[in-house]
Amino acid sequence: MKTLRLLVSIFFVSLISIQQISAQDDIKTLKAQVKNKQSQISANEEILMSGVTALKRVKGNLERFKNSKKATKQEVERKEKIVANMQQRLTKLNSQIDLHKKDLATLERKLARKLKKEQPVEKVENTTQNTEVAYDDNISSEQKEILLQKQKLEEARKKLDEERKARELAYLKEQETLRLEEEKLKQLSNQIKAKEQNISKEKNTLISDLEDDISINEEILISGKEGLAKMKSKLEEAKKDASTSKESIERKEAIISQIETRLLKIENEIDAKKQELAKIKG
Repeated sequence: MKTLRLLVSIFFVSLISIQQISAQDDIKTLKAQVKNKQSQISANEEILMSGVTALKRVKGNLERFKNSKKATKQEVERKEKIVANMQQRLTKLNSQIDLHKKDLATLERKLARKLKKEQPVEKVENTTQNTEVAYDDNISSEQKEILLQKQKLEEARKKLDEERKARELAYLKEQETLRLEEEKLKQLSNQIKAKEQNISKEKNTLISDLEDDISINEEILISGKEGLAKMKSKLEEAKKDASTSKESIERKEAIISQIETRLLKIENEIDAKKQELAKIKG
């Protein structure tokens, strides 16, 4: 019986030890993941800040180039495309940083829970360490003052760096907003140009059709007048010929009248189309 109790005790002790080792391994892994994620965020933020600085420089160069005599439409558009591409990449990098920060927050919460579970009595250390300086009683007041100044200097540098990052991010967001607005305006401009081209194409087609109609009608009118003149000449000859019947003369006169009416109609059509053509051409 004693042996059984001893074995049970050993089993539970071993189990607790294994659980503690496993928990410690988890904590160690989480700490490493937090550290790696923090390093990743810091590296990406530095790249982002450098990129924004480069973006400002490139945009400045672009504005100066636009005002130079060497600037061509094709070259300006090429440089604008480069700037837009830079902005898009930096915006994408900023989004990735935000995602990494969310992942970091999740890891820190997991780590805090693990530490709290392992150390329920002791106060859990925050991942962001307290910046207050613990002074040694043995150092002089002058040394304490220097340490305090160093602490304030470090805090000021950190604050300045955060403000710089905030300004650069604000600039990037502003430029991206402007880029998107410019893109919308460019699309609208292209739509307007396309409509103008369609209108111009339709106008040119209409002008061409009118000119063709006028040309055809003028040819018909010329030929018709020539034919009319011949018929009138024949009518006069028929009137002089005593053998020509009255009915024949009347028939010829009716034909001539119909031709004249038709030719007059063609002339009116030509005049109307010419007026329409002049109106379209402006």
